Amino acid sequence: MVKEEKGFEGKIKAMISSRACACQTGILEKKKSGLRYVNCRGCGKLFKTDRDTDYCMDCERKMR
Repeated sequence: MVKEEKGFEGKIKAMISSRACACQTGILEKKKSGLRYVNCRGCGKLFKTDRDTDYCMDCERKMR
């Protein structure tokens, strides 16, 4: 187990010494995006959103 810890520490030191960002080195886990694709019911535009709606911002503005 001690060898595993030394190997892990060495791997991290090598990644850090190369001045690479932690998110690029694989140390940090990538989070799943909360965005989803939606086809607007008003104009048919395809867009990404995290809101619970089926209308784009332009159509929602027109409906008000």
